[in-house]
Amino acid sequence: MNEINVKRLFLGGLATFITWIIFEILIEQIVGKLLFGNHVEQLWLQATVITEWGALNHGLNIVIALLNATLLIWLYASLRPMYGVGARTALIASALGVIWVWSLTINLVNLGFFSPLAGLVEAVYESIEFPIAMLAGARVYEGSEKNER
Repeated sequence: MNEINVKRLFLGGLATFITWIIFEILIEQIVGKLLFGNHVEQLWLQATVITEWGALNHGLNIVIALLNATLLIWLYASLRPMYGVGARTALIASALGVIWVWSLTINLVNLGFFSPLAGLVEAVYESIEFPIAMLAGARVYEGSEKNER
């Protein structure tokens, strides 16, 4: 239980990444549009140059997101000896991630990179997506261990 299995780490990171994308689409593109229409999306488009992105920008964005998802599973795996295996530890790891996202969001709003409304809405979205993705990634991380025995 004290060693991190690298193969499971990458599988868990991939599961976290895929789950995150699925729930990001569901929450932001479906629920968010029902609640806010295109208002929040327009705020993001005003603050970013994402419409001008090429394949390299999109590829880098995906690699960074996959790296972040894998780091979150590494955090989960690192916390297992202290808090045990399972959902509780995954939620603790996601809470640390949510705090990190909120602090970054507050800083970026403070610096004027995007509006307070866009930042608040995105932080709320991430607060929902983080735990769900972490639970999925932790389950894959643990499920692989049972198959290796």
